[in-house]
Amino acid sequence: MKVVDVMSSPVVAIGSTGPIAHAKNLMLRHDIKRLVVVERGGPVGIVSMSDLAERLDSGTSAWRRRPIDRIPIARVMSKNLITVSPGTDLSEAARLLLKHGISSLVITEGKKLIGILTKTDLARFFAKNLRGRAMVRELMSTSVITVNRRHSLAHVVELMERNNVGRVVVVDGAKPIGTVTASDVAFAQLERPVEGIARRELKFTRKPARADRPKYRYVKYVALLTAEDMMRSELLTVEAGEDAAMAAERMLKYGKSGLPVVERGELVGILTKTDFTKGIARLGRNAR
Repeated sequence: MKVVDVMSSPVVAIGSTGPIAHAKNLMLRHDIKRLVVVERGGPVGIVSMSDLAERLDSGTSAWRRRPIDRIPIARVMSKNLITVSPGTDLSEAARLLLKHGISSLVITEGKKLIGILTKTDLARFFAKNLRGRAMVRELMSTSVITVNRRHSLAHVVELMERNNVGRVVVVDGAKPIGTVTASDVAFAQLERPVEGIARRELKFTRKPARADRPKYRYVKYVALLTAEDMMRSELLTVEAGEDAAMAAERMLKYGKSGLPVVERGELVGILTKTDFTKGIARLGRNAR
């Protein structure tokens, strides 16, 4: 199977001078998480919702304080594009995604943009073509990043960044009760660019000498939101003994990027689109 048989085309794209606000609206309208950035018909970058939130929320440049309808995409896009031709073998494309730790490949002929291959496309291929080839427990990741409902959103974000994951599972004991994804956080941050998610400022003071006014030692910003505030409580799970292709089909049907895996109601792993990508890379040329 070749990339051309699985890729998405035409591609939703945006010009490099287009504003962030337009990019956000395009993602919402088309229910996608990334856009290819083009100049003169050719791809020059890519931008995801998480990229937007992260780059607006870091650094001290004056442009970050502008409204998002006045900040061009060129300021926040990733320029290190990984491109492949439409004739690339699908298993090789899967290996490239895993090697570079990315979620999409831009498909080009010469300098012309003709498509995009995402982990969602690979999950769709898995669901359609690989029924009976693997069980969920063979593909799932057993190392699951979890939080309880009262953990702060700041802690959730820290765990995502430290472990390089796109979601955490909210648990009550050993039972999964919800998930929080990087996209959930990104959308919250983009509602208030620069300030980001709701926070409060705490000032810690030194003990004043005599009648002197207290002096502030340092200021700490604490997120007001918790995992429970942000989690998606309409929890969808899969059983470890289920056919992985059927799990992929359910994941796509409900627009999920990852599903907690359970046995007898207890959390034992997580199944993501990355796991389907690994499966296709492993199956190689036999994935037909």
